[in-house]
Amino acid sequence: MKFTCIYKIIISIVITLLTLTSLTYAAGYPVPEPKPVKGDTLVGAYYFPGWSQEDRWYCLAANDAVQHPLLGYYREGNPEAADWHIKWALEHGVGFFSFDFYTEAGSQFIETALDDGFLKAKYIDKFKFCLNWCNHAPAEMMTAKELERFGDLVIKKYLAHPSYLKIDGKPVLFILSGYSFVKNLGIEGAKKEFEKFEQRCKDAGLKGLYLVSCEGYIMGEDNLKDGFAAGIDTFCLYNYPYAGTKVTGPGKHEEASYADLVDQGTGLWTHWNNLCKGAFWPTVMPGWDRRPWCKDADLLRTGSTPALFEKSLKSAREHANKDKVVMIEAWNEWGEGSVLEPSVEWKFGYLDKVRSVFAPKTGSHKDADPKSMGLPLPDFDLRFPNTDTWKFDYNADGWHGANTSTISVEGGVLSFTALNGDPQINSPISYLKCSLYPKVRIRMRVEAPADTGDKSIGQIFWSTIKQGLSESASEKFEVILDGNWHEYTINLRNNPMWNGTMDQFRLDPLDVSDAKIIIDEIRFLKAK
Repeated sequence: MKFTCIYKIIISIVITLLTLTSLTYAAGYPVPEPKPVKGDTLVGAYYFPGWSQEDRWYCLAANDAVQHPLLGYYREGNPEAADWHIKWALEHGVGFFSFDFYTEAGSQFIETALDDGFLKAKYIDKFKFCLNWCNHAPAEMMTAKELERFGDLVIKKYLAHPSYLKIDGKPVLFILSGYSFVKNLGIEGAKKEFEKFEQRCKDAGLKGLYLVSCEGYIMGEDNLKDGFAAGIDTFCLYNYPYAGTKVTGPGKHEEASYADLVDQGTGLWTHWNNLCKGAFWPTVMPGWDRRPWCKDADLLRTGSTPALFEKSLKSAREHANKDKVVMIEAWNEWGEGSVLEPSVEWKFGYLDKVRSVFAPKTGSHKDADPKSMGLPLPDFDLRFPNTDTWKFDYNADGWHGANTSTISVEGGVLSFTALNGDPQINSPISYLKCSLYPKVRIRMRVEAPADTGDKSIGQIFWSTIKQGLSESASEKFEVILDGNWHEYTINLRNNPMWNGTMDQFRLDPLDVSDAKIIIDEIRFLKAK
C-alpha cells in the first residue's frame, strides 16, 4: 500500500513537471528562467556586438583550429540569444555586460545586439548592462561637441534604463581612452564638459555619473592625476594581449604563452593600482587568438585553459578595490579568441571558474545547454558561399577595386581604369578547396595608352582560411595590351601556397597606369 502511494506521488510530480515544461515551450519561449548566483564581487564582461550578420561568422566557422560558440552562430539581435547569454552569465556570477558602443559625429552603429536583442529580452529586468564608448577616433576628435552628441544618443535611451548599471546610484559609463578628452581639452576643459554631461544625467532624473576611463596601455602618473582632476572616477584596461612581448599589434605571426599573460595581468594590476591609489578595476583575459580575423598575422597566446584562467581570476579578486568590480575581456570576442561565453570546445569550463571563484558558496549546479536539452537554437544555418565563376552579367558580383576608377558593369563585362601602376580588384568571400581547382582562367582585354608598349605583367593573389595575402601566395602572368580579347589560364597547382581552402582572391590585371581594363569572366577551373 505504501509503495502504491509513493508511486502515485512520483507519477503526479512527473506529470506536473511535464505540464509546466510543455506550457513553457508551448508559449514559444524555450529559454528557462535564470537562477542568479551572488558573490562578494561584481563581475562584468565586455560584450562585442559584431555578430548580427551571417557573413560575420564565416571566418570563425571555416577555421577548425579556433573556438566556436556553443549556442551556434547566433543571430545577435534575437532576444532568445540574448536571454541565453543573460541566463548563463547570471548563473555563473557575471552581473553585467559592458557593451562596446560605436558612434561618430552623432551617428550610431553596430547597435543591433543591444537594441534589438538585450533591451527586448524577456529577462533583461534581472540583468545589468552599461556602455563602453569605443571612441577609436584620434584624440583631437574628442571634442566638447562630440561628447554632447554622445549624450544626445545615450542618456535617455540607455543610461536612464531601469537595468542600467549604477554605482552609488550613478550610471556607470566606460569611455575607451577617456583620457583623450583630457589630452585634447586640457584638465579644466575636460572637467567642464564632464560636468555638463553629468548635469544632463541629473536633469534626466539620475543621480549623476560614474566615469570609467578604459585604457589600453600604461599611462604616466601625471596623466592619471590629470584624469582624476578632470573628473574620471576610476581607470581600467580593456585588454593587454601584447604585454611582456615585443609585439605591438597585428603584422606577423608570433607566439607567447597564456601562462605568461596571466602573470603579466597580475603585474599590470599591481602597477595600475599603485598609480591610481586604488581607483582601478582589474581586467582578466580568457585568451588571445586572432586567427579568425588576422589569420597568420598576429600574436597567438598558446595554452589557455580553465585552470590557468581560474588562477588569473583569483589574482584579480585580490586586486579588486573598494568598488569590488572585476572585468573580463570579453564575453564574446570570438574573432580575437578572448571568450568567456560557452564554446563547443570548452563547454562551460571558463564560466564555471568564474562561479567557483566569485560565488564559491553556491555549490554544484547543472548548466543549461539548449543542444543537450533538445531546444531550438537562435542561430543562422550557415552555408558558405562557394562561387567559382563570375560572369558580370548584371552587376559586379561583389567585386570591388583599389587604385581604380569606379567599377562599372554594362553589356556583361566589368570595366574600370587603372589610376596608377597597381590597380587591384578583390573578390567577395568565396570558399573553394584548392585541391579541386588547379587553374584559374580570366577573359580580359586592355585598352592601354599608346606609349605603354605591347605587354604588361598581371598578378593574382589569394588568401586562405589560415593565411593572409602575401607575395608567396601569388602567380604572375603576361598580359597583352592590344585591345583585343584574350584568355589567360594561370596554373596554381604547383604553388605550395595553393592549399587548404581559399577564401578570397585578388586580381592585379597589369602594372601600368591609365589603362582601361575590361573583364568578361573569371573562372576557377575544376580538376578533371
